[in-house]
Order: sequence, then structure tokens, then C-alpha cells
Amino acid sequence: MKWISLLVILFGTRAWAFPELTRFQYNNCSACHVSPSGGGLLTSYGRSLSSEVLSTWGTEKEAGFLHGAVDRETLEQWILVGGDIRGVQVHKENAAVKTGRFIKMQADMSVGFVRDQGALVLTLGQLEDEVWYPYGTSYYGMWKPQDEVSLRAGRFVPQFGVYGLEHVAFARSFTGLGLGATRNVAEVQWTGEQWTSNVSVAKQVEVDDPETSYILQAQYFFADRYKVALNYWRGQNDGFDRDLYGTWMILGFSPRLYWVNELDWQDKKSSSTTTHSFVTYNKLGYTLFKGFDALIVGEYQKGDVSDTSTEVNRYGIGFQFYPRPHFEFTGTWTKQNSLALAGQEADYAWFILHYYL
Repeated sequence: MKWISLLVILFGTRAWAFPELTRFQYNNCSACHVSPSGGGLLTSYGRSLSSEVLSTWGTEKEAGFLHGAVDRETLEQWILVGGDIRGVQVHKENAAVKTGRFIKMQADMSVGFVRDQGALVLTLGQLEDEVWYPYGTSYYGMWKPQDEVSLRAGRFVPQFGVYGLEHVAFARSFTGLGLGATRNVAEVQWTGEQWTSNVSVAKQVEVDDPETSYILQAQYFFADRYKVALNYWRGQNDGFDRDLYGTWMILGFSPRLYWVNELDWQDKKSSSTTTHSFVTYNKLGYTLFKGFDALIVGEYQKGDVSDTSTEVNRYGIGFQFYPRPHFEFTGTWTKQNSLALAGQEADYAWFILHYYL
């Protein structure tokens, strides 16, 4: 069914980051993740925060690999180990149809050899048409000649936009960073107390006409709980050139109240046409109690600014719940309106179950 295929395309298959932690004055993603862009393999400190900050119940030992069954200090003298299992129940309802389906999204394991000046990280396991295959989905080597500087190369998701949990956001498909978004990437990042900048070169893999991209990103952290960023993406292949301009922000008004926003504009040129399009994403969250956030979400996308029939908007409510370390539940209900379908409205809802090792 078309709507299910669309959701599969939009859903990512990796462990994503928790950018809302900015409201607790955690500015740099590398405090919790091996990757400087966040997401993926957790550091020992990141695991401890899953019980200290994110989860309703739980202990620091429980947050360890396999719920603390393996001695953390002994294990992490040599390697970091993690993994993710994720599935989603999706639902669509309008005047003509009411249907739903459970989709297997992710099942993988990551291994990292991490030292002060570098790291080697490999992620194995991929679901294709809900069938699991034991080969690598991403990998990279990283070298840090200085504390503030990291050089990384491998196959992973290049940095652009908010790297968060919103797997079905319009912005993910708009930028081309949804399912299968890993690319061959080389990047240089400088990370300071307030400023972070990143320069990347990326190329698509396993496609007939791969896009080569040049990406710039700058982030600014201020007043302890606020982060804003600017992005630029220049993409080229035989069929088209595109320029992506983006801005995003994470505003932690208090440890309980936060707002995440992303706005991207794209100019895309082929031999015969030029289109201008844009997308926005907004999430307002409030922590009702430790581990449980109530959400208001809103999105808008216009595929071509000169064509009103390409407008789509989506708005609704949801929640994020982290009852104990290793468990995450996210639910969202939205009302979607598309002018391409003569203004027809449809209810879209999804419930994500995520377990990490």
C-alpha cells in the first residue's frame, strides 16, 4: 500500500540522538555518543545519563550494556558495545480507508574501539523488506589530533539539520536523509564551548546516479540551554544540481519546557526545470514527570513554491516515554491535509517501540 511504503521510506534505521538534552546544558553530542554528530554508539557517560536524566526509574548499573550483566569497567577497557531493536505500529484513517500495520525497522549491533585520540566503529545488521541481513550498515574511523578537532571518514549519515528522533518528519525525505541515508563521508569538525563547525564531503552509494555533496554546518550554544545552527548543502549528479539552505534551533526554556525547530529551503535545477521548495518542522515538548514528555508537533512542506497543489501540512500531539534505561516508547497522532488531494484530511498515527542493548 502506498502510504505504508511512504512511511517505510521516511523511517530511519539507526539509533538517533536526543537533541532536547540541550535543556539540561548538554551542548556537545560527543559527551554521550562516540560520534561527534550524536546518535549511534553510546559512551559510558551517555549510558549513565539514560538513568540519571532520561528514565523515570532505573539505576546507573542498569543503564550499562545488557542491563549491567557485563562488568562495565572491564569491558570498556577494550571496547564499547551497543545495539538497537526498533519497530513501529502505523495507522491511517480517512473517509475512505482505515488500516494499520506493524513494521520492523531496526535490529543491529555496534562495536567500537575507542581511545582518547581516536575510534573505530562498526555497525552490523540491516532489515530489508523486514528480512534481517548480517552485514554492515555503517562504519567509520575517527582521529582527534586535538581535543577540539576530529577527522572522520567512513559510511554514515552526513550532518545536516536536527539529528533527532523524528523518523517520519517531512524534513527527512526532503533533504534525502531518511532510509538508506548513509553515504561515504569525510568530515572535519571543530568543537568549542559555544561554537561548533563542520565541513563534510559525501557521496551516495549503491545508486545508479550518485549525488556528490559538499556540506557546511555551524552551531552556536548560548545562555546554557539554547542552540541555533546554519546549514548549507551543495549536491551534484548527472541529473540535477541542488542547493539546500537550512537553519535549526533547540530552545530549552527550562529543564521541563523546550522547542525544536527546523526550516530548510531547496533550489533544484535540472536540464529542463528549476524548482524552489521548502519544509518546516516544529516540536514543543513539556516534561510532565521525569521520563515522560508531552508533545505538540507541526510540519509544513511545499514541493514547489509556484504550485499550491504541492502543499502538505501535518499537526498533532504525542509523547515520549522512557520508563527505564534501554526502553523508549514514542507515540504521535496527527491530522494531515494535502491540497494535492483537494484538501482531503487523513489521520496518521504511529507508535514506536525502541530497545537498546
